[in-house]
Amino acid sequence: MKHSIVFSTVLTTVLTLVGCSSNSGKFYQHDGPPIVDPIFSASSAKPRVESFRPASLRPYTVMGQRFVPVTADIPIEQTGIASWYGRQFHGNKTSIGETYDMHSMTAAHPTMPLPSYARVTNLENGRSVIVRVNDRGPFLHDRIIDLSYAAATELGYSKKGTARVKVRRITNTEIASGTWKNPNASQPIVQPSQNLYVQATPSIPVVTAPSYGWSVQTGFFTDASNAQHFAAHTEAILSSNGSYQPVRIVKDQNGYRVLLGKELDTNTAREQTRVARDLLGVEAFIIQR
Repeated sequence: MKHSIVFSTVLTTVLTLVGCSSNSGKFYQHDGPPIVDPIFSASSAKPRVESFRPASLRPYTVMGQRFVPVTADIPIEQTGIASWYGRQFHGNKTSIGETYDMHSMTAAHPTMPLPSYARVTNLENGRSVIVRVNDRGPFLHDRIIDLSYAAATELGYSKKGTARVKVRRITNTEIASGTWKNPNASQPIVQPSQNLYVQATPSIPVVTAPSYGWSVQTGFFTDASNAQHFAAHTEAILSSNGSYQPVRIVKDQNGYRVLLGKELDTNTAREQTRVARDLLGVEAFIIQR
């Protein structure tokens, strides 16, 4: 009986490693634009009054840094660097459970209540776009907002990668009254303060030493920066939904594995796999790493 248990464990591990070494599926991704550029149906999102999702208002932790979302319907204005995210998140779930579509005019922000609408202006060329903010991020390189591929293309920086922008949240009050249509209207602005917005500067460490218990793999990348981006996003979604689990990046073979937990027992690992699939929209699985 003992030999059967050992053989079963070894076989499970081998099958797991074979499955996650494949170059296909959602576990071997490169971020970037779509293979064929689509034709976008709109140049901006159309604001409408929406209720905040309760999960978007909870404080959460990413890379050891605590983020405290804004809970009031207030205008917020920031100036800084915008980035964008594309293929590696396309089809996965956002922080509020919606499906991320890189062809839609959407964005991710660390602390705006979700969903929100915001006007983003590229200060390098003067172009503006309105986006629906329905996700959390970015968490790396002191960037203030992550736009979808479509929105970044509309602002003219998808090929460059980043741009200096001004971000201005549109309130539900402004949407209801129609004053949002006038970008020059004088409105009181709230600048995010330290207790509202905490920028995470550290990265998730990459380790090579194996762990001999169970973990849950949510992604596999050949590029370390893509793994960092996905790991931070994973931690944010789980944390903001009350299912925090420390995230690790393990350098293994020709890539980087994004893993939840360390030395988990099998029951906990199975439960975390179910949670990751539900909240992230990825085909997570158990692995001994």
